[in-house]
Amino acid sequence: MRLLNRLAVLLVALALLVGGVLVVIEVFAVALHRPGLVVDHDGWYRTLTTTRLRDPWVRTGIVTTGVLGLLTLIGQLVRWKPQRLPIRLAEGWHLQRRSVERHLAGTADSVPGVGGANAVVRRRGGGWRTRIRAVGEASLGPAVEQTIRRELARLGASPDDPVDVEMVGPRSARRTGGRPRR
Repeated sequence: MRLLNRLAVLLVALALLVGGVLVVIEVFAVALHRPGLVVDHDGWYRTLTTTRLRDPWVRTGIVTTGVLGLLTLIGQLVRWKPQRLPIRLAEGWHLQRRSVERHLAGTADSVPGVGGANAVVRRRGGGWRTRIRAVGEASLGPAVEQTIRRELARLGASPDDPVDVEMVGPRSARRTGGRPRR
């Protein structure tokens, strides 16, 4: 998503830059009493004074611009999953979220009696929020949490970051596919 945002910003910036240069050129042409280099001033004037709001192409343009603006706004306001997670061990260093999730799921699976673990890691302020869902007895939950906290500390997460562990029996894991609830 970051790449898409950067491309969109680049296109908007280029359009604004080209439009600004054209406006400057046209202003100088008008100031020097010369015909427009790019824009036919008489044609634009005639079109703008005879066009009405009830014309279908005007309404289509207004609706299209409004929808594109709303889609852009929603795209910027939606909270996307972070691709990188900041670590506290070194300023400016990050870990890839998916690899951390796979690593933590493997760490939870390494606890005897636990299998089919899934991990979801999100950014929470400057820290991480970790959710583990694993197949096994509920009594193994504290052991899984302790193992996950130890691994998170080794990876550079804060010890104050929340860790939620949900242990499910084999039957309920089959029904939900073993995935953590969001």
